[in-house]
Amino acid sequence: MNKKNRILLSLFALLLVLLTACGGENDVPPAPSPAPAGTEEQTPPPVSDPAPMPDEVEPEPAGAPAPSGTDPAGEEPDPAAVQPDGPAPESSPSEPAPEPEQEPEPEPVPDQEPAETIPEDGTYTAAVTLEGGTGRATVASPAVLRCENGQFWATIVWSSSNFDYMKVDGEKYMQTNSEGNSTFEIPVSAFDQRLDVIADTVAMSEPHEVEYTLLFDASTLEKQ
Repeated sequence: MNKKNRILLSLFALLLVLLTACGGENDVPPAPSPAPAGTEEQTPPPVSDPAPMPDEVEPEPAGAPAPSGTDPAGEEPDPAAVQPDGPAPESSPSEPAPEPEQEPEPEPVPDQEPAETIPEDGTYTAAVTLEGGTGRATVASPAVLRCENGQFWATIVWSSSNFDYMKVDGEKYMQTNSEGNSTFEIPVSAFDQRLDVIADTVAMSEPHEVEYTLLFDASTLEKQ
């Protein structure tokens, strides 16, 4: 035997010693027998890890707080059973929303007449129209008016000297002159309205009262 063969035998013997020391009594599993011809090799399904038994679950340390949203047993609580801290809100029966109150309609304000302006005292003139009688007598226009404490007095100058007095609202007013055409000063109760007056004439065989109307035009009133 040559030197090379002796080295190979020594290595083989060393290998056997090592295999015997590592494997012990465990036999090397036999190689699987080849599947018969014409059949496919079936791969066994993977085996999932078995669920841990209750004893295998690691217990939580005592005093550890339970996770939020779960009870100590580990189950999630019923949302309906969870109540917030503090008194529960009182449930009120459903009521219809109140209708908005309607503001009362303002009462119509009656038309108010403008406050009467009191004219200033002094002398004025205004156009005057005479109606009634036989139509032959007239009065001077515009007439001169005197205002005193808001009351107007008109000077009526007739076209005749035969009138001796006048009546206004039953009150008699005598002539203010002794010569010339008959002249009277009478009160003016209103403008733009026909005022009833009576003038007594002596032109006939005996004195006779004649009814007239006087109309003073307010648009022509002017202060002198």
